[in-house]
Amino acid sequence: MKSKLLLFGWTTALMASAAFVAQAAQLPNCANLAAQILANNKDISAATSAVQPATSTDKAYCLVNVTVSGLSGPQNGYLPGQKQMIQVATGLPLSSTDGGSGGVQGAWNGKIQDLGGGGYAGSIAPVTPMTDAGFAGSTTDTGHSAAVGGGFALNPDNSLNWGLIRDFAFNGIHAQATWSKKLVQMYYGTKQKYAYWTGCSTGGRQGHQQAQKYPNEYDGILAGDSAFNWDRFIPAELWAQVVMQNETGGVIAPAKLNAATQAAIKACDGLDGIVDGVIQEPRVCRYSAKALVCKGTTSDAATCLTAAEAKAIDKIWDGVVEGGIVRDWFGLERGTPLVAGAFGLGLAGATPFPIPPDHFRFWVEQNPSFDWHSFTEASFIQDMKKGEIKFHEVIGTDDPDLSDFRDSGGKMITYHGLADELIFPRGTYNYYNRVTERLGGLNKVQKFYRFFPYPGNGHCFGNSTQPNAPLMDTSFASGVQVNATLFKALMSWVEKGVGPDAVVAFNNLDPAQATVSRPICKYPDKLVFKGGNTNVASNFVCQHQEQDDFLLTDLVVPDIGAIIDRFSER
Repeated sequence: MKSKLLLFGWTTALMASAAFVAQAAQLPNCANLAAQILANNKDISAATSAVQPATSTDKAYCLVNVTVSGLSGPQNGYLPGQKQMIQVATGLPLSSTDGGSGGVQGAWNGKIQDLGGGGYAGSIAPVTPMTDAGFAGSTTDTGHSAAVGGGFALNPDNSLNWGLIRDFAFNGIHAQATWSKKLVQMYYGTKQKYAYWTGCSTGGRQGHQQAQKYPNEYDGILAGDSAFNWDRFIPAELWAQVVMQNETGGVIAPAKLNAATQAAIKACDGLDGIVDGVIQEPRVCRYSAKALVCKGTTSDAATCLTAAEAKAIDKIWDGVVEGGIVRDWFGLERGTPLVAGAFGLGLAGATPFPIPPDHFRFWVEQNPSFDWHSFTEASFIQDMKKGEIKFHEVIGTDDPDLSDFRDSGGKMITYHGLADELIFPRGTYNYYNRVTERLGGLNKVQKFYRFFPYPGNGHCFGNSTQPNAPLMDTSFASGVQVNATLFKALMSWVEKGVGPDAVVAFNNLDPAQATVSRPICKYPDKLVFKGGNTNVASNFVCQHQEQDDFLLTDLVVPDIGAIIDRFSER
């Protein structure tokens, strides 16, 4: 009897092995994927697939490019004869069929890591940062070319192309998520064990869009410096230019703007009890540029300000405030570079950051010749509100009801540099607190969604004005921006059930070269110094907080969604 059981076991094992071998033999190699895609998917208008050979820096992988064209014509918001043209590039570590090894199937680790875009998107980013680490991963241009900037939204007759706008807002990333999963199944013969989204800036907005609109797409989402609240923060990026134009007649000299930034850092450094050149909590900083107004004496610095310049800088810091009562959106935090920030551009530089002028010309005014210099502060606010009504529903990306994402078992981590020179950090505080209010309190929300503010950090990386600040662990391999430390924490949370309360950051991307290490606490926990050397992370703890002690209550941002709903009901 025992021998019969052994024989049965061996037979079963051999049959299973034979079935696996037979399945592997039926799986397509990389070169054959494109033909299979075109033969079986009517919504794909073009496809290519080819093995990319290994280089001195990257491993070999299979690159698949598809063009998704499932929608077309005026009924879907496009021009007559126009169809959707969403390009998705997916990198696949070589399967066993193509000679890959070392993973769960070929060189694949069994996981997906899809990557978000930046700005108006419009281009395909490299996939090698994902494939080199064993992930299958994708990027998308979201259906238009970066060469046209924000002009893709406007048709030749100056009507809005809602098809392309929706592709940019959400259809593109949905196609991306769909096709990375389809290709994994086709190429490896099995579905992924875990799917992750990673992105910063527009990629952060896209991550939140996935959680809000497609809550079952990803097990884990890492979304940094998020460009959500698009209908408000994008126009607010032009506020600095408008107030300088209206208050001083033009831009303020860079030397004066830099002096104001450094004065704010000096005035607000130490509010956390530690003088280290870092503003730990910029929301409590109330420094006014009026302190730098020239006194008309020989002791005046060369960079002292006129009263009009000081007024303009204070308005830039305070944000879009209507009549001194209603805050329509936030401003740059004190201590943030006003000029020459992370991308060599600041919102108060000699040239506006290009996205907001495009937004007003092409999206709001629908007039390519519109000149923002015609704005008064009052007319700017009215135009901003007009844009909110037009675009909030399609690209506001601020729905606080994440209950479907929560119920699907998803986990999300968001983070923001508190010296972000492009996207205002308080927008993230605002959204996170709206989610908390909507879903029953902080303890419930932190079971699936956590926020990590990075003091002194710029947009998605860097600390140009606060060099002691602990840095986001941002990888720039092939131009991709991903906070590696938080991504590891996210995977641990998803796969092991361990949510991060804090991570350690350094003031150099190479910890061996760092002079400062510091915990980054989950919001709203408080960083507390225990004693010893303030440059050593182990001398701090993150003290648990049940609420945000610094939550602004003096000027509350209106809930634009609720306002638009009421407006629509009339």
